[in-house]
Amino acid sequence: MNYRNTKQKSIILEVIKESKCHPTISEIYEEVQKIDPSIGLATVYRNVKKFVNDKQVFQIKTKSGIDRYDYWTDHIHFECLRCGKIIDIPDDELLKTLSLEFRNRPEHIKKYNLMLEGYCESCKRGSNEEEISL
Repeated sequence: MNYRNTKQKSIILEVIKESKCHPTISEIYEEVQKIDPSIGLATVYRNVKKFVNDKQVFQIKTKSGIDRYDYWTDHIHFECLRCGKIIDIPDDELLKTLSLEFRNRPEHIKKYNLMLEGYCESCKRGSNEEEISL
């Protein structure tokens, strides 16, 4: 029985690792089913929750209320306010700036997450919102 649980956990974690689209629990479950149809939805929920608690997987709270999950951390997330798409924005400059800022402080940053909100390229054309220049 322990082998099965280890195998199930491995499959679920691998699906999250391989995903490039910040999957929901339903999307994780769909991909897991393609690999091993014996893995149930409750098993996926339970293991994803454990991965989040163990800080192996990052939970992204979205405006729509449907949580998404990401294996990779230390980058910026951008959420489209219209379609809900989540986009990764790698930012080495921000990482360097944070390292310099906190170098001489007592805090020690191990990971970070920053969520930007706006409109993706596809939705921007239909938006009346003003853009913010950074």
